[in-house]
Amino acid sequence: ANFFLNKNLKNFFQVGSSIEYGKSRSPQKENKKNLQETYSNYGNAKLLSTKFLLKLKKNYDFPATILRLYLVYGPKQDVNRLVPFTIMNALRKNKFNCSAGKQFRDFMYIDDLINAIVKTLKNKKTNGEIINVGSGNPISVKKLILKICKLAKGGQPQFGKVSLRKDEILKLNLNLNKIKKI
Repeated sequence: ANFFLNKNLKNFFQVGSSIEYGKSRSPQKENKKNLQETYSNYGNAKLLSTKFLLKLKKNYDFPATILRLYLVYGPKQDVNRLVPFTIMNALRKNKFNCSAGKQFRDFMYIDDLINAIVKTLKNKKTNGEIINVGSGNPISVKKLILKICKLAKGGQPQFGKVSLRKDEILKLNLNLNKIKKI
């Protein structure tokens, strides 16, 4: 902690995750007071980072902002992620296994995330805040897959061939009121 405290930073932002909300109902709203453990090691690690930064803010006026990202997609993304996986299979006109697609997710293009980060770094009102970052337009996974296949004019999704994870959250979307206000 002393490393950062002695650097006279103007702003430090933590790339958080929607998974920090654990099993909170969607749309999730930022809350600094009710930071409970999540259901995954990844979520708990992100949450511990958030708690640490908020403590630095409180005790040392450290200029920290936590951006809680939802699902970001874009060029060069690993092909094991939903959007590039679907695009690849659709372009190759492959059959591909997927879940039933009943999950709702909020997807955001990488350029929109970069824009949000730049605005965050320039805005002093974000200091000490947890801010949800996403599109605000949740879509069912099935509808997204079908839309990509239609645009690519190919692909044959095999819905229901992949089981949901036991800790799968069916509806994961955010409340955008704070980011719009700030």
